[in-house]
Order: sequence, then C-alpha cells, then structure tokens
Amino acid sequence: MLREKTQHSSEEGRRLPRSTRAREGGFTTIEMLLVIILIGLLSAVAIARWPSIPKTGPAARRLARDIQYAKQLANRLQTMCGVYFIDSSSYRIFQDNDTGTATMDPVTGKDFVVTLSGKFSGVTLSQSFANNTLKFNALGTPLDGSDTPLAAAGTITVSGTGGNRSVSVEPNTGKVGES
Repeated sequence: MLREKTQHSSEEGRRLPRSTRAREGGFTTIEMLLVIILIGLLSAVAIARWPSIPKTGPAARRLARDIQYAKQLANRLQTMCGVYFIDSSSYRIFQDNDTGTATMDPVTGKDFVVTLSGKFSGVTLSQSFANNTLKFNALGTPLDGSDTPLAAAGTITVSGTGGNRSVSVEPNTGKVGES
C-alpha cells in the first residue's frame, strides 16, 4: 500500500505531454492579444461617434451671470454700467457709461473681457441692441445703446454645439433669464 502512494506521487510530478496541457482551461497569449485589439477597435469607433459636448448651455449661463453682474455694478456704483458686444464671440463689461473701456474683473483683477474660445470655442452670440450695447442705469433699469429703456425683453441668442440658447433681459426690472 505504501508502494502505491509513492508510485502515484511520482506520476503527478511528471510533466504532461503538450497535447494534454492544451486541453487544460485558460487562454493563450494570442487569444488575449486578439481580444485586447478587438476591444481597442470597438472603443475607437465608439469614441468617434460620441456626441460633442454641449457648449451653449454653459456659455449662456456665463453670459447671464455677467449681465447680472453689470446690473449689480450699476446699482452699487450708482452709474451707468453694462455689456458691450465687441463681435459675435466676445463682449466686455463696462462702467461709467464708457463702452470702450472694460471694468476690472473681480475674480481675475484684469479687464472684464470675455472671449468665447477654449471650452466655448465655436459658440457665437447674436443680439439686436442699439450700438451693440446693453446698459443699466443706477436703478437697474435696462437700456439699449442709445440710452432708451427697453420696450420689450432684450434677447441674446447663444448658438453652437448643443443647439441654441437664449438669455433675456426683461424691460423695467432688468431681470435676467436663460432658456
């Protein structure tokens, strides 16, 4: 009986022939490489078809906050402040009715000029204010560039990736909304 155990132990220690080992469970290196390559190809196709990140929503929110800031600045400084739209992709916040000079940005300490580039690249603004200017008097009443109170809500359309968004300024109250 002792002899049988010894003989059995020595059989387990021997190497199995190659054909026997191939039948054991597991994957070969080539199979693993093929699976990894296939996953990589599928990922590349999926990423190429992934929709672009919407930019108009964040750009519209930024514009609405900046218009609200101009209104608060006019009220705080008791002077004419507002937003001057330089072109379809940039604007500046001004004070003292000087549309040619930007006020200081309270966050950066630099001129308050916003250019829609970087994360906002491809976003454009369109508006119909006289002289491309939206102003607020010391009471927060919105005016167009010719110092005439807004007769109807003023609207700025933000266009680009993610569709169109609108930022509106209500007459009389100057309430800023986004949709």
